[in-house]
Amino acid sequence: MKLSDFQLVMFDLDGTLVDSALDLHIALNLSLEEAGYPLVSLDDCRLWVGNGAEVLVNRALQQTLDVSGSHFDLHRVLELFYKHYSEINGQHSELYEGTLALLAQLKEAGCFVAIVTNKPEAPARVLIDQKGLVVDMLVGGDTTQERKPNPLPLQHCMAHFGVSEDASVLVGDSINDFQAAHRAGVKVVGVSYGYNHGLPIDARNLDAFVDSLSELS
Repeated sequence: MKLSDFQLVMFDLDGTLVDSALDLHIALNLSLEEAGYPLVSLDDCRLWVGNGAEVLVNRALQQTLDVSGSHFDLHRVLELFYKHYSEINGQHSELYEGTLALLAQLKEAGCFVAIVTNKPEAPARVLIDQKGLVVDMLVGGDTTQERKPNPLPLQHCMAHFGVSEDASVLVGDSINDFQAAHRAGVKVVGVSYGYNHGLPIDARNLDAFVDSLSELS
């Protein structure tokens, strides 16, 4: 699939353009340690990424504690996580192969390029700026009333640019992205890396499936 054939190309952020799992893992363990809870592994953290910080923290606490007999303070750990992540965000994150080249090519072709992520706008903007990602629009997890897999963030993006479903495509790494794209009626490209909660990706439900963004340039 040639992305430059579309008027609007939307990308997920974490796990699609940027490998940010190490930043999230460090911030999560600092928060758990400060609150007196057990630490988690990087591999487990990768499985939990993709549904926002509250879900990430909640999964970590439920994984490490006997929730049937224990009470944990989700809100305290979440507040600590936001604090630590704001200090760490971007320090250990790495762009996936082909990211900058593909974005530059799409801009040169005259496409609108947007990032649609479940990460809140503020930390997403910090990460985007740190990594030099030049896009026309950022839709964060708190930009609209719903997050992916709800189609609203994608619909909001298309309405902003005045682009139809047929002329739009989403590139993502997880079931949240794929479901949002299907519900919004846009084409969807899946990447084989990233964070899909440890689940295999059924490429039959995708319009394209790649191992690297360089395959889309």
